[in-house]
Amino acid sequence: MDIGNISRNNKILIIEDDLTTKAVLEDMLRSNGYQTRHAAGGVDGLKAAGQWFPAVILLDLIMPGMNGIEVCKELRAMKLPYRPSVIIVSVKSGGVTIAEALSSGADDFITKPVNQDELIARIKAQRSINAFYAEMENDKKNLETMLAITNAMQSTLDPAEVLDIIVHKVAEVTTALRCSIVLIGKNDEGYVLASHDDPSIRELKINLARYPEIKHVVASKTPLAIDDMVNSPLMKDVKGLISDLKHLSVLIVPIVFNDEVLGTLFLRTRMKEHGFTQKEIDFCRIVANSSFNALKNARLFQKVTEERESLRELAVRDYLTSLYNHNFFYARLEEEFERAVRYETPLSLIMMDLDNFKRINDTYGHRVGDQVLKEVSAKIKMGVRRTDVLARYGGEEFSVILPHTMLKGAVEEAERLREMIASHSYAGLVHEKMTMSFGVASYPQKGAMNSGDIVNHADDALYKAKWNGKNCVMVAD
Repeated sequence: MDIGNISRNNKILIIEDDLTTKAVLEDMLRSNGYQTRHAAGGVDGLKAAGQWFPAVILLDLIMPGMNGIEVCKELRAMKLPYRPSVIIVSVKSGGVTIAEALSSGADDFITKPVNQDELIARIKAQRSINAFYAEMENDKKNLETMLAITNAMQSTLDPAEVLDIIVHKVAEVTTALRCSIVLIGKNDEGYVLASHDDPSIRELKINLARYPEIKHVVASKTPLAIDDMVNSPLMKDVKGLISDLKHLSVLIVPIVFNDEVLGTLFLRTRMKEHGFTQKEIDFCRIVANSSFNALKNARLFQKVTEERESLRELAVRDYLTSLYNHNFFYARLEEEFERAVRYETPLSLIMMDLDNFKRINDTYGHRVGDQVLKEVSAKIKMGVRRTDVLARYGGEEFSVILPHTMLKGAVEEAERLREMIASHSYAGLVHEKMTMSFGVASYPQKGAMNSGDIVNHADDALYKAKWNGKNCVMVAD
């Protein structure tokens, strides 16, 4: 409920069948700056109230068809944006009549002939009462929103869920077109963590140099309301970038913790004729003060998540080559073998070993040997397909799992890798070329009943390649 709209609503509906009385009332009201609309009967009056949304209704008590008491009861049963005040205007002024009118939902009673000063005073009193009740209703809604946000913070450990609730609740209360929470980073970097108009937005990186309004709030640590985005002096340097934001107003409220601005609550709404109210700004400040913990947790949650992912990656990677390690290789091979059996698809495995690598370590030292291993790993990684799984099996031995690949295709890939390794010049080696021996095995193949069998077959083929002069590709029997 917009209190500003209610207090500015000067529309008065006259439901009166007597045209002389109607003309007198219209003249009084219009001379005092009110808009008027007339309905000659109860049915037309109810229709006008449901379409025009007046602040006050002047209702005759005695009319043909529906009388004033019946109209008043129907009015109170209607679902309107806000409750209009009903002032009964009647020649009947007995205590019973007044009591009946008030009990049917009327707010006041005035007798004919109407005195202008009394009428205007009563209308002003009713509008003040309306604004008071609207403000109470608004405060109640704000308290309910704060309670919902507080409960959300206590019910989940996921900061993203809390931030989503915050932006949706604030947008609901303020009728904002967009309500976002922006995390402030370093070097003019910001991250939109949540936006009520697009739930898919998560950590959308933005350049704060294009948002002088946010930078102003971060520097001042105070809320900023801009009634006209495009024509604001603060936005002159980015005016060309915001031409599509005509007729929009913004409110930015800092989220501060320990005197540091962690982020901002950022609202965009249709241009406000009289600007953001202090009540709206105060409400958003309360939300911002309550949400710093969620934002702080989001920053911590992000850091912990990244560290967890990093640790998980380290657990399956070889520290020297950054390829998958021996344990990951076996776990993945088991998965691929089971999949190949279940769906009756081929699966191949290449085992490869650097030739005479001990001599490299003995001649040039382990630092050069490690560099060679890194270069070999990089070359093999470039040579395999995206769907292949490359691992450092151990020492100078590597393995490649090739899903959905027949033996012929695996042999061709192994031969291509062999040529790539043999033709490369390695840093630190003087007039030396590195070569590799390859063993290839596939499923389905006789004797390959599980993933261990296919490894044994590929190992046997690699052993055969070593005994056949090295720098060659051999296939398991």
